[in-house]
Amino acid sequence: MQCNAALNIDFNPEGQKRCKPRKYVFTEHMDNLIRDLYRNKYSPCHGRVAKLAVQLNIPRWMVSRRALEINVLEPHIKEPEWTKQELHILELNALRTPVVIQRKLKLLGYHRSIYGIMLKRKRLRLTSQQIKGSARAVAECFGVDASTVADQWIRKGLLKATRRGTARTAQQGGDEWFIKERDIREFIIDNVGIIDFRKVDKFWLVNVLTGGKSL
Repeated sequence: MQCNAALNIDFNPEGQKRCKPRKYVFTEHMDNLIRDLYRNKYSPCHGRVAKLAVQLNIPRWMVSRRALEINVLEPHIKEPEWTKQELHILELNALRTPVVIQRKLKLLGYHRSIYGIMLKRKRLRLTSQQIKGSARAVAECFGVDASTVADQWIRKGLLKATRRGTARTAQQGGDEWFIKERDIREFIIDNVGIIDFRKVDKFWLVNVLTGGKSL
């Protein structure tokens, strides 16, 4: 049996060669370099890890393993596939903060990490909808004031909207509205008479009515 140069060769009682991993001894200085590398919340790029591995004269994988051992890197655990019910809950509450979404999922027996919720919402483009579906953004597309959308359309029940669940105070304007594209489409079809189409962004209008890209 051949052994790699990075391994120590030993013999068992039967006289057969046995390979065992070389032991790496880490000093406080080496650990501090690894801590500095993983100081940020997110893992550093592969290039930086590889560079430090060369500097410390150890394999690249050993840098990550040591980071786990000294508790500066959280282990990556792949979460299970999202169920249809979980996706439905995520879509209904996409306007809310990840903490609120996590709490709602937990109430129904589902356990998701904050990072997992944020990642799934981003992959489904729910985050971009969340930003662009605000009352102010919709008002700009219609060519009206934000108060027109909030006070005359939403509060009177003409345009469906829900609160985002943010922590904005009254001085900051209160919790923001979130408006889904399909609700904007229904509003346009049902309220043609009160919309001044001369002010509406025509490219946005076509995009909404044809079910194109999200706002």
